[in-house]
Amino acid sequence: MSTSENEIKSLNSRNQQIEINLNGKISEYKTNENGIFKFAVYQADSMKIVVNKKSDVLNETFHFKTADLNDTIRLKISDKKVSLYRDSISSPEFYQKYNEQQAYSDFKNGRKRILAGGGFIAEKSWERRNAMTEKYGIEYDYLIGCVGLQSEFRIMYRYNEVIKKLLGIKNV
Repeated sequence: MSTSENEIKSLNSRNQQIEINLNGKISEYKTNENGIFKFAVYQADSMKIVVNKKSDVLNETFHFKTADLNDTIRLKISDKKVSLYRDSISSPEFYQKYNEQQAYSDFKNGRKRILAGGGFIAEKSWERRNAMTEKYGIEYDYLIGCVGLQSEFRIMYRYNEVIKKLLGIKNV
């Protein structure tokens, strides 16, 4: 299944929906073709800006103390939601089994594993994996061979990053 024409058009567009909440008063704006919008702030302690509230994929909420602001705010929306969405569509069964929430659940239930692709593995990699197994008590699950879908490799990577974070493993 591929991303629809409307989704691609929306993701490539710089015209975004903006909602600003200042002291309980909500105002709505649209960005121009360059992704810029302007508004004035009057005596508010804090501000909440919601970008693309109705979008399931390309949305974000920002909180600011108005005293900390200068004349320009640069808002950046992570593409992680877009990547997760595309991967969940490209490999739905794989995503269901090995998403980040599943990694948290597996770890909580005592299942410490790193997902990997099989195939030809260099001796140095085997040594590193054996050392990791001994040091952290993890197991390696070889789910796919040398060739797999890029979406599956990204899903495995995100799963593994959660497990490594929970185990305190850095730079591996």
